[in-house]
Amino acid sequence: FTKGMAVAIVELGKTYETTLEERCDPDFQRSVGAFGADSGMRATEIKRVEYLKRGVKVSGQGGVFKASIDKDVIPNGWLD
Repeated sequence: FTKGMAVAIVELGKTYETTLEERCDPDFQRSVGAFGADSGMRATEIKRVEYLKRGVKVSGQGGVFKASIDKDVIPNGWLD
C-alpha cells in the first residue's frame, strides 16, 4: 500500500456514552487505544475490520467522510 490509499473496510456499531470507571477497564482501554481520562466520553463499537482486496487511491479530506470504491475490491461476505 502507498500513501493516500484506502486499505480496509470497517463495520461500526452503536456509539454510546461511557463513564470514567468503564474507560479505566483494561479491556476497554485496549479496544480504544487510550487510557481512562485520556479517552473521550463516547465510544463507538467496531464490529469487524478487514483489508480490501487491493488498495484504492482516495483523495484525503478532514474529518470523517465517505469514499466511493469499486465493489470488486470489497472482501467476500461484506455485500451479502
